[in-house]
Amino acid sequence: MVFEDVTFFDADFTDAVFAGAVRFEKAGFRESASFLRSRFAGPVTFEDTRFCGRVSFENAKFETDVSFFRGFPDLVSFEGAEFAGETGFGSLRFDGRAVFRGAKFHGAARFAEARFLDCADFHGADFTTAETFGPVTAEQLIFGRATFRRRMLVDAEAPVMDCAETRFEEGVTLRLGARSAVALQRTFFGKASTVMGTASVTSVEGTDVADVVFTDIDLANCRFTGAHHLDKLRLEGDCTFGSYRNRQVLAEEHVWRSDRSAPVGPRRIADLYRQLRKAQEDSKNEPGAADFYYGEMEMRRHSPATPWSERFILYLYWLISGYGLRALRALATLAVLIAVVSTSIWLGGFKTTPAFGDTLIYVAQSTVSLDTKLATLPKELTPLGEVLRLVMRVLGPLLLGLTLLAVRNRVKR
Repeated sequence: MVFEDVTFFDADFTDAVFAGAVRFEKAGFRESASFLRSRFAGPVTFEDTRFCGRVSFENAKFETDVSFFRGFPDLVSFEGAEFAGETGFGSLRFDGRAVFRGAKFHGAARFAEARFLDCADFHGADFTTAETFGPVTAEQLIFGRATFRRRMLVDAEAPVMDCAETRFEEGVTLRLGARSAVALQRTFFGKASTVMGTASVTSVEGTDVADVVFTDIDLANCRFTGAHHLDKLRLEGDCTFGSYRNRQVLAEEHVWRSDRSAPVGPRRIADLYRQLRKAQEDSKNEPGAADFYYGEMEMRRHSPATPWSERFILYLYWLISGYGLRALRALATLAVLIAVVSTSIWLGGFKTTPAFGDTLIYVAQSTVSLDTKLATLPKELTPLGEVLRLVMRVLGPLLLGLTLLAVRNRVKR
């Protein structure tokens, strides 16, 4: 059956049955077109077909191949449609909303170079044998609750991409464009999967990320709360997080610092940092692990669930060395300690008063447990001097050790 150079006005093929091959060659649909619940038993070709209004193929059944060669200027709906053969939408332009909710693609689904200027809605769609999707561009791309039964390569660029509760039963490679932002709440990854590209992931809440690799992904606004096996998440390439006082932080901490009554508090955030720190350590990324260790300590220090004695120790640990990660802070603390102890010993540590410079050298040598050889110093210390010398022999090496530890954590790979 061939419809060549035919013009339709408000075409209504509802419940129509096309028993053989059908060609709409150079046909025109001036207003709306409805193929609601139509059945196409043979191959269908819409070659150079012009659609001018809304088009509906809702609950239509295509029992073999179908191909479209021109775009859709308005809303087009394939909701509930079933495609038994190969489906061709390659290089098409969809000016309006494109709805494929609940559609079933049993054969290859060709969307290469398709452009969706509005929303492309594949919510609940089922891809049985398709192994690739895209590359496509869209303003909004919805795969919520869709199922991909083969290993997939999805190549897409969309400012809003929803993969909530999507099932990739054999795994997936999500190749995302620069403007893309994808939500992965409760997404199922059946096998090893990769999310890659200079794009952002906004959430992995409720998702098992044990076999997931993020490559070059922006995670500044990503919510990790409720994710499973975060300690097995692999971060490769240039994955970035949010920043707070020159360290990487999670989005949950940013929210908590702006609103102390936020539902995700310090104790839960500390757990997130602990798991991500382990993931970084397993990947031999010590500098990245150091930032997450700092975040974990910060949240433990602020958590009301932490005993007050532990919080006090953590406060001192933070104050003098930044949890062993701030070398300059540890050096500054050591310098202040040397200055204070030197002044105290000079004023009352010796039975006779030596020159202040000699006292300073004496205290500095005591810091590294060296005996002084200065002949101008008195040989006998007062009880106060003995106590201060003991303090320097204990705290001096400790602060030097924290300085070296901080440097090591920043440069080790």
